[in-house]
Amino acid sequence: ADTTMKHAEAILARLYPIEQAIMQTRARTITGLGVKARRAAYVMSQYWEEPIGQIDWEAQAVRLLIEAVCDVARTVSPFRTVSDGE
Repeated sequence: ADTTMKHAEAILARLYPIEQAIMQTRARTITGLGVKARRAAYVMSQYWEEPIGQIDWEAQAVRLLIEAVCDVARTVSPFRTVSDGE
């Protein structure tokens, strides 16, 4: 288990500069905006742990905004499920 955790931490450390670049680069296209929305979804993944009706209003607003951007960008929100109204 300790080896698995160290491996996961090493992967996350390598991804960090890419994640920073995604968020610091201006989105100039709908596709770019979709990439940012997917990254934001991962950062705020706790907002998908419960059904939308069971999370507070602020979490609902963020979740719905991210999903709307993904829809417009024609990309899949990483945590959306069929039960989310699709």
